[in-house]
Amino acid sequence: MRQFIRQLPFCLSLLGFLLLGIVAGWEHVKDAQTLEDTIAGNDVVLVAYEPKSTSLEPEWLSASAEQKKQLVSIDCVSAKAVCDTYEIAYFPSIVLFKSGKPATQYRGARTARAIIQFLARSKLPTVSEALGAEELSAFKDADDIAFVAFLDPEHVSSAKTFSEVASRYRDEFSFGTVVDSSVAEAQNIKVPSVVCYRSVDGDTVVSHFEPDKLDAWIKDSSRPVLGDLTRGWPMVYLFAPTESARQDLRKSLYKFAKDYYDSLTSVVVDPLEFPELMGQLGLDANSFPAGAVHQLSKDRIYPFPKDKALNANSVQQWGLDVYQGRIKPWTLPGVTTTYEDLGPIKVATRRISMRTYPGMKIKVAGHDEL
Repeated sequence: MRQFIRQLPFCLSLLGFLLLGIVAGWEHVKDAQTLEDTIAGNDVVLVAYEPKSTSLEPEWLSASAEQKKQLVSIDCVSAKAVCDTYEIAYFPSIVLFKSGKPATQYRGARTARAIIQFLARSKLPTVSEALGAEELSAFKDADDIAFVAFLDPEHVSSAKTFSEVASRYRDEFSFGTVVDSSVAEAQNIKVPSVVCYRSVDGDTVVSHFEPDKLDAWIKDSSRPVLGDLTRGWPMVYLFAPTESARQDLRKSLYKFAKDYYDSLTSVVVDPLEFPELMGQLGLDANSFPAGAVHQLSKDRIYPFPKDKALNANSVQQWGLDVYQGRIKPWTLPGVTTTYEDLGPIKVATRRISMRTYPGMKIKVAGHDEL
């Protein structure tokens, strides 16, 4: 675990560059040999294959400002043969090369923060075992989502179960164990238990260790109260053009999102990642922050008024007005509807697998409608 502690300054220094927002332009490797030498000379290398991406570029450069040897990029237009060698089928792609292991596709968020954490996570074992008090403190804050199992050292089967589940999700989250009863007692945790530390929103979720339910619990508890929009589940959309502005939205609207967690899904959106979405939700693409609700069951859209401040009180009132039918849904220009059945919206919390929202097929990971 001392190795993990030594890696923390690396993570923090990269995060510092993220905050500075350094953007100097792509510095691609020029040929296959340079790329091969870089991979051979490092235990872990992330390679961005990208002909042109205005949204990825600043995030990638912020993350690679200090770690040029471990974060490299290549232009698949001018170096097509190199990209073909690694069978890159779509752009932008980010691939992890780890010494002695097959190359794997990075599928996380394309932000400096997520890339930095993924790179640091890839250097750790599947499970960081026997964390002490100081190591636990550093471990749970070094990743957006970290799982720690507090176990009896004699319960070998529980440790094995936890390791098996961790191997399935190690690319997404960090996993560790505590077997010192004094550490568990200091944390007010009963043994055996597993804890989800979510530094992304400051929340902590604790569960009694149940082997047959562990996989499902990890997937459910890792879902943030106020998450980012991915090619996944949306409900309430909150748009901001920079990572710092999106973090401000998470903080200011966290309580609102948590209070209504059981009846709606809230997501934070990078408009550069989804350039078509604001227009399809009736929003001004040049006005931020912005928000909208999509009632999936009846395919209705309610843009948040752009002349109002986007805060917990205003969003709650707006949601109440929508719920009670005081606001008419937005429609595309030229489309006519009578809205015969406006009235209050019926809340649903049943789980569904697939829905459609404007312009995309998406998976909703929890809720049917507002």
